[in-house]
Amino acid sequence: MKIILTGNPNVGKSVVFSYLTGYTAISSNYPGTTVEILTGKAKIGGFDCDIIDLPGSYSLEGDNIAEKVASDIIKKSDYDLIINIIDANNLERNLLFALEIISLRTPLIFLINKCDIAKNRGVKINFTEIEKILNVRIIPIIATVGFGFDVLDNEFKKFTQNKEKYIPDIPVPSDTIEKWKKIGEIISKVQKIEHKHPTFLEKLEVITTTPVTAIPFALIVMVLSFYIIRFIGEGLINNLFAPVFNNYYFPVIEKLRNYISYDTLKMLVFGKNPVPMEGFGILTTGVYVPFVVVLPYVFSFYIVLGFLEDMGYLPRLAVILDKFSHKIGLHGYGSIPLIMGLGCKVPGIFSLRILESNRDKIIAGSLMFLVAPCIPQTAMIFSILSKYSILYTFIVFIYLFIVGVLASFLLNRFIKGISSDLFVEIPPYHIPLLKNMICKLNIRIKEFFKDAIIAIMAGIFFINILDILNILEKISNFFSPFFKNIFSLPPEISSVVATGFLRKDIAITLLTPFNLGLKEIMVSSFFLVTYLPCLASMMVLRKELGNKNSFYVMGFNFIISLIFTFIFSILLNSLKLI
Repeated sequence: MKIILTGNPNVGKSVVFSYLTGYTAISSNYPGTTVEILTGKAKIGGFDCDIIDLPGSYSLEGDNIAEKVASDIIKKSDYDLIINIIDANNLERNLLFALEIISLRTPLIFLINKCDIAKNRGVKINFTEIEKILNVRIIPIIATVGFGFDVLDNEFKKFTQNKEKYIPDIPVPSDTIEKWKKIGEIISKVQKIEHKHPTFLEKLEVITTTPVTAIPFALIVMVLSFYIIRFIGEGLINNLFAPVFNNYYFPVIEKLRNYISYDTLKMLVFGKNPVPMEGFGILTTGVYVPFVVVLPYVFSFYIVLGFLEDMGYLPRLAVILDKFSHKIGLHGYGSIPLIMGLGCKVPGIFSLRILESNRDKIIAGSLMFLVAPCIPQTAMIFSILSKYSILYTFIVFIYLFIVGVLASFLLNRFIKGISSDLFVEIPPYHIPLLKNMICKLNIRIKEFFKDAIIAIMAGIFFINILDILNILEKISNFFSPFFKNIFSLPPEISSVVATGFLRKDIAITLLTPFNLGLKEIMVSSFFLVTYLPCLASMMVLRKELGNKNSFYVMGFNFIISLIFTFIFSILLNSLKLI
């Protein structure tokens, strides 16, 4: 049996999907798009079923790409049953899409979700009456606790015995205005609202959508998220991933290396220098970077993201940042990749998928790499400047932010097109369901393994070839006079820059042996943060945006980095920093 889940955004489809499928979900892109479609296996009423979770839609005639994908799949009728989820708190608005589904004359079951929240808000729905009016089987559920799914099991058994009975045959107006009139008539018969005092979560909704309080709250959330991601990520690296690599994996690799007598093969597999992060071996650095450096931060970031997402905070954050985002050519959701990129740029790149146009993706991608470093780089900048006043650390970060915003203004001016208006559902707050969070985390980590790890390892192997052929050394020698004459930096650090994109936080740390002055540390740190993405980000960016768009992002950022590093050097010289 093939079942598709439909409904408006934020009605709880993902929770229903997680409850039905457990952890069997697989994420894939709809052909020709970057829209994700989730599929999974489930047993409903004793029958094995394939479940497809479609993107949330307000209409079958929607304008955005996600709605078009959902509409295409629904209209193909390549399924046995539609299970349409409706939010009990927004019954009137959800009924427009429901009527469009009914007009298709296909087998239907409606699940009215979030009945507990509706009850607490004083919303009373006559489920028997609405079932009679729509001629569709209605099942009230509370997906977060599994209430109502036993009824769905029994109903599905009946469906398998008589599918025709589940095809509604009520007349549906073709005109949208007439549909709304019909919806108004339905609501007057089936829904009553009583006054209730607001709950804590409802009060929090007001705080996080009123600009005076929402902006400070957003700053607090971002700072807390930053520290939680760093705490979990560094904890995993220091207490799990690095010890396992150093104590168990790397000794085996060293023994394996001793068994290989062919120097060329040995360099290809283990690099010219077998020590992780000092060479480019596919089995040393090629394993260390994706699994020890990147994976812990991706894991910790997705934990925090999943919590904020399931709680319902991200749409509010997008709305609050929408006004600022429009000034740099994006809408509010363009801020999401920037926030994600504060932890690690790789999940930030993945989140570019929520933006529809290439223009928005290029602007958001460029800004993400310029406006702030990732957590490891941030930590290293704090460390290398720790012996100086904290003022100089702040100068570096403020300058990064200013350059990022200026660069976005330039891109917004030169790339043709306009940013679409933000039209987003703001759901009520929920207490996140652990099972649903784990399911999403499982899907996203699988996606990371599928999309990022192979690309990262392939990139490191390519760099190793360049290193073996001494091309990296030639690049370093080529740029030496450039650093000395343009940036007033010691030419020796060109060797750090030439390989710095492999892991940029380590590159910043490697500045220490050069005994640089304060100005030289600040200029070098800025350049290392901005000149190129790290290798992991570079490979994932190429996979996500394609060769052409990723080249635009990296090329533009490199030029901006050169210009503003030169300006930064002049500004710091004028301040006469020692």
